Amino acid sequence: MHLAKTGLLDRVRFRPMALPDRFIDHNTQTAQYHEAGLDAQAITNTALEALGVGISMTQPLLKTAIGPKS
Repeated sequence: MHLAKTGLLDRVRFRPMALPDRFIDHNTQTAQYHEAGLDAQAITNTALEALGVGISMTQPLLKTAIGPKS
């Protein structure tokens, strides 16, 4: 936060991601990360947005990366 507030990250495309300031219901880790917006899909979307890429990941990364079995 200090680096961002003092302008030391001005040349870096930085998007902080953190747990929201609210209670997240007990669930599986995967479901909790998804609810918090910290799952792989949300992280990828944030990174692509920071880079100015107009592609939004809507498919789960694991299925996209692995693809169908041959």
